[in-house]
Amino acid sequence: MAERYANARALAGRLGWRYRTADDLAVNATAGEVIERLEALDGVDDRRITTAVLGAAPEPQLRLSGLFAEYESLTRDQRVGKSDRQIKVALGPYRRSVASLIDEIGDKVVSEIERADALAFRARWSRRMTEEGLSPKSANKEFNSLRAMFRTIGDAYLGGRANPFVNISFATKKAGGKKRGATVSAQWAYDVVLSPLAIMAGMNDEARLITAILAETGARPSEICGLLPDDIRLDGKVPYIQISPNRIRQLKNEPSERQIPLVGGALPAAAALINAGGIVRYLGNNTGFSNAVNKFMRDHHAFEHGRQSLYSLRHCFEDRLTAVEAPDKIAAALMGHKFHREKYGAGPSLAQKRDWLLRISLMPTSSDRTSGFPVQRVG
Repeated sequence: MAERYANARALAGRLGWRYRTADDLAVNATAGEVIERLEALDGVDDRRITTAVLGAAPEPQLRLSGLFAEYESLTRDQRVGKSDRQIKVALGPYRRSVASLIDEIGDKVVSEIERADALAFRARWSRRMTEEGLSPKSANKEFNSLRAMFRTIGDAYLGGRANPFVNISFATKKAGGKKRGATVSAQWAYDVVLSPLAIMAGMNDEARLITAILAETGARPSEICGLLPDDIRLDGKVPYIQISPNRIRQLKNEPSERQIPLVGGALPAAAALINAGGIVRYLGNNTGFSNAVNKFMRDHHAFEHGRQSLYSLRHCFEDRLTAVEAPDKIAAALMGHKFHREKYGAGPSLAQKRDWLLRISLMPTSSDRTSGFPVQRVG
């Protein structure tokens, strides 16, 4: 029904008519307009045109309780290639924002939602920010989600009405650009993650092995948790991990696709993962992995201050590259960042990247690629 209505509205517009449903024409149109529309159909033998001009396609009724499902259906092409977990995370804010809106204004028909409803929802968030200490960023995330959903379903369900959530937002403080996260020192990374007496020796093996690879490669947690056994290449002259889109996850952007040599603690950790059959517990579950490590660190008072987190290891990696004055092109190739100059050629080789990584590795690189990581087995 929604598709038939949207097609009829579009065709009416192309024919120079404002689409009005038959009920609307019968109740609100002048006799002159009705006669004009009928005369325009004289000699026309096309049901689609008749439907468009006389409003024979009724306006579909979509309630808020069905908004998320309709949006999810209409935007599936935007999530092609994403894993089930990535899709769940991406759609989460949309599902939650609809539930919040229903809680405020009830399960209304979307075409009947007015600007006043959007303003009432904004007022609800204003109260929550005051009473619960929630941030404008959280509120704006819900406004943005609702605005996107109403924009997507607009042609089929709003009948040309304005998107009620346009320009609904809260001002946020500007801090001179995106704030960089907290870092940790190289000594902290070794003591807490890699040392045989490290605090992380008390955590499950897979989490510690992944964290060791993160510390030595600077990769994002989602990139390591998305590695399949074939992505861990230990047999060549330069062992490395291949970070590419696969069935587990997509990448953040094109520069994120890269090869990172394995040095220091990352090499035995990767070998131990392969010996264990690859990543299992946290495969595609970087959120669960990050939450588990961060909780373990907090419970054991491992962080030096409250702003530090697992992601601080990536900042530490970048700091170590800066300390040895690695060229920008090398740093970008290792971090998965866009290089600020025009790209020519194949970029730094594996050997070149390995040589720079050897200068910043947290522990010596063993020539034995089959040895396991020095991890304490726990039950």
